[in-house]
Amino acid sequence: MIDTILSVVQQVAIFFLIPLIFYLIKRPKPLSFWQYIGLTPSTRKANLLALALSLFLATFMLVLTSTNAAIADIMTNPKSVTGAMRQLGFGGEAVLTIGLVAIFKTAFAEEVFFRGFLAKRLIAMTNFWTGNVIQAVLFGAIHSLLFATITTNFWFLALIFMVPTLGALAKTYLNEKLANGSIVPGWIAHASGNILAYSYVAFIL
Repeated sequence: MIDTILSVVQQVAIFFLIPLIFYLIKRPKPLSFWQYIGLTPSTRKANLLALALSLFLATFMLVLTSTNAAIADIMTNPKSVTGAMRQLGFGGEAVLTIGLVAIFKTAFAEEVFFRGFLAKRLIAMTNFWTGNVIQAVLFGAIHSLLFATITTNFWFLALIFMVPTLGALAKTYLNEKLANGSIVPGWIAHASGNILAYSYVAFIL
């Protein structure tokens, strides 16, 4: 458990450090660092839509996982995040580990970097849809590259590119258009989707 906590802290710190360095160099007045990365209050509408988004995408993936043996094998591979969770078995430590990893190590850290830093800077440099598409494609590509170390299944790699990419597009829209630039909706969608996916593979599949 100590190793998990240290890993969470390390990843969050790294994903915070990069935008912090850029912020300190540029000093975009009158924005505070929290405004710069979108750690600001959200709206109820955006938060509810974020929950709906996570349920839709997570349900889609879980249905595919439960009905396709090849996908199930990949998702339960010990080298994957979900497979590693499965190795813990059922218990208090497993539940706490899933919570920490799903909410903070992956969802929070990635939302700060990809939606709070990268998407906002790309949108400012180009326009909303161009910046949004670029960050979403990068987000999806990273997921495919990570799973490419586990499998060469083309259709799975295409799927694991498509779902995060679409999710990133939708989360950025919620953040920027409905939540006054807050990354909270994206964090809600990302964290809740992760919890559902990790818990399903770890305890049910």
